[in-house]
Amino acid sequence: MEQLGYSSEDKAPFNMAIDTLRRIGGILDEIHKVACDGILSPEQKQNILVPLVQHFFFQASPLLKEEVVTQYQTQVLSLKSIQVAMAMTRCGITKKKEVKLLYDPELDLKMNILLLNIQRELQKEKYFMPPKKDLSRAVTEM
Repeated sequence: MEQLGYSSEDKAPFNMAIDTLRRIGGILDEIHKVACDGILSPEQKQNILVPLVQHFFFQASPLLKEEVVTQYQTQVLSLKSIQVAMAMTRCGITKKKEVKLLYDPELDLKMNILLLNIQRELQKEKYFMPPKKDLSRAVTEM
């Protein structure tokens, strides 16, 4: 490897980037599975997707520029599904309390925009594959 211009110091960051991209890909797969699950209600999906989107950002952050991480961290950390505590009463007496999830279309939109923007930032840093039409150029540059 040293002959090809790669030093042993270059291998560790490259391997870390590959491992990070694998983890990011795994999270994107999980997001896809949850989004396509026909058994879950929209509010259940949203409750599961919030931490997945946050973990996607956490895993992607080492590959992003510091100012990009700073730009998105508050938005990502503020993502929360809506939960309402409801008291179940009988004859005016509270029997039990139940937590109900509520669906928020604005939260869905916010999460989708964040996912798109973070993926664009990763693509700007050349971590995601180029479109098919540019694939031959990417292979020849390797």
